[in-house]
Amino acid sequence: MGMPSFSYVCISNNPNLKGHVKSLDYLDGGALDVLKAGRDLIHLGWELLADPLYGNFKPNQQPYRSLILKKDNIVTMPLNMESLNLIENAIEIYKGASRLTMPGDLPEKTDDDFRYLDFVLLEETFHQYSVLTPPAVETAAAII
Repeated sequence: MGMPSFSYVCISNNPNLKGHVKSLDYLDGGALDVLKAGRDLIHLGWELLADPLYGNFKPNQQPYRSLILKKDNIVTMPLNMESLNLIENAIEIYKGASRLTMPGDLPEKTDDDFRYLDFVLLEETFHQYSVLTPPAVETAAAII
């Protein structure tokens, strides 16, 4: 049995993902910090598996952001320009916002709702790439 062909990582500032997502790189910061960390990995050969602006929230609305990336363990891939363009566009949108909502800025119930939404919006991608911790039947209801 050889080394798996791909590695996956989830970068997130959503504390609800702790213990539920394999290879979680949790960042204690804002959504912009998550996007910048994703850009750094893209420059190292990683590829985005979902649009970084999923959910169509404005930067002043959603304090949580999660990215799922993969890297080929066998072949060194060139810089993925589609991933780089997506993440650079997202970073520019966040940098251009008049105000960024940070984790903890909102009332607790609202903050809980946004953490839940962050998971739900990526849940299908988590399942698609098998990045949830066993049992693999994690659902959004278990995350809240």
